Amino acid sequence: MGREGKSHQKVRCPECLGVIWVRDGVELWDPITCPECHTALEVVKLNPLELDYLEALDDWDDDFEEAEW
Repeated sequence: MGREGKSHQKVRCPECLGVIWVRDGVELWDPITCPECHTALEVVKLNPLELDYLEALDDWDDDFEEAEW
């Protein structure tokens, strides 16, 4: 028995094209890590399920701190 019967969806990693099984209850912007290449990804579309690279929040924090108020 595979994961197919346990309410999971199959999607490909944009980095290595490895198969990632994602639970059906996943929500938009949920973080996902590829089990093959360990790339940090996030859910960007639900139907059909689509993953993209996770945006680095550290860059946003640095920009916010550098802003002159």
